[in-house]
Amino acid sequence: MKKITITLIVLFFLITLKSIAQTITTGDFNLSTTMGLEYSAKIQVSNSLVTLTLVGPDDRWLGIGLGVQTMTQTEDHGDVLIYDGTTLSDRHYVGFGLTPAVDTVQDWTVISNVVDNKIRTIVATRAPDSGDIDDYVFSTADTSVDLVWARGNGATFSLSWHGSNRGITMASFHLLGLKEYNKKLNSFEIVPNPSTYSLNLKLFKEESSSVLEVFDVLGKKIYADRIHAMTKVVNVSQWNNGVYLVRLTTDSGTQTKRFVKQ
Repeated sequence: MKKITITLIVLFFLITLKSIAQTITTGDFNLSTTMGLEYSAKIQVSNSLVTLTLVGPDDRWLGIGLGVQTMTQTEDHGDVLIYDGTTLSDRHYVGFGLTPAVDTVQDWTVISNVVDNKIRTIVATRAPDSGDIDDYVFSTADTSVDLVWARGNGATFSLSWHGSNRGITMASFHLLGLKEYNKKLNSFEIVPNPSTYSLNLKLFKEESSSVLEVFDVLGKKIYADRIHAMTKVVNVSQWNNGVYLVRLTTDSGTQTKRFVKQ
C-alpha cells in the first residue's frame, strides 16, 4: 500500500510539472521607462491560452505590435492591438503612416481593465492560434517574440501620429517552472522598480482582501491600505528617494520586497 501511495504521489508530481512546463512567459518587461509615462507588458502562453498584460498611462491610447519589427510589416503577420480609451481592438498594419485596420474578427477578450492613480492595467486573452492570417501565432516552443509599441503623442485617445512615442524590442520567453508556479500563488510584483512616480503592485492570485504596508529603512510604517483587486498603484512622487520595504499580507501568507524610489 505504501509503494502504491508513493507511486501515485510521484505520478501526480510529474503530471503537474508537465502541465506547468507547457506554459511559457516573458515575465514583466519594460517597453518605455520615460518618467511619468512608463509602459510595460507581459505575455504568457500555454497550449490553449495567451494572456497579455499592458501597463501604461491612462490618458492616451496604447498600442503593441506582435511578431513584427516595423509597422510597415504587412505581409503574413502585421498583428497589432490598440487600446483607444474604450476598447482593445484587434488590428493589422496596412502601411507606414496609416492607421492600422480593424480585423473582421476580434479575437482578444479583455478580462481586466483597471485604472489606479493614472496608471492603466489591461489584461486580455485569446487562443494561441486564432485562425486569422493577420494574427500572430503563439507557440509554447517560442523562445522570443519581436514587438513594436506606441502610445499617444500627448494625452489623447485620437489615433493620430505617435511622434517619438514608439519603439522596437524583443521579449524572451522562459518556462513557467514549478518553483515559479508555487511562488506566484502567494506572491506579487512591483513594476517598474525603481520608479519615480508610482509603486505599481501586481498580485498573482486574487484574494478577497490583502493588506499592503510600506516601511522606510528605519522601520517606520509610511503607508498602509487594504487591496481588493489584483493591482494597486500608490503615488510615491512625494516620497524621499531611497529603498523601502513593501509587505503584502494575504490569506496565503506574508511576503516582503524591496522598492526603490528614485
